Amino acid sequence: MKHNPWLAGFLSLVFPGLGQVYIGKRALGAAFILAFIIIGNLNAIWLSIYVGTQTDLSFYSHTFPRLLHGVFAFYGIAFWIWQVVDAYRLAQKDNF
Repeated sequence: MKHNPWLAGFLSLVFPGLGQVYIGKRALGAAFILAFIIIGNLNAIWLSIYVGTQTDLSFYSHTFPRLLHGVFAFYGIAFWIWQVVDAYRLAQKDNF
């Protein structure tokens, strides 16, 4: 069965892992969905709990947690882009 690579990429852009599920790679899609939920929630929880309770403005109390949040966000965005491209390429590969 032929799958539309653009639709697979778009579905993964809307929610990571949906494009992989669309092309029949359900285990891979489920792993991406689970990773997205866990990493996204851990990042949000980390920043809201740790930074929100700190009143000290030293590096380790204020700047370091925000720096980690930035690093986590960067890798989250890189992961999101990578899995969109992965869904697109898997759909192309299945069509040949």
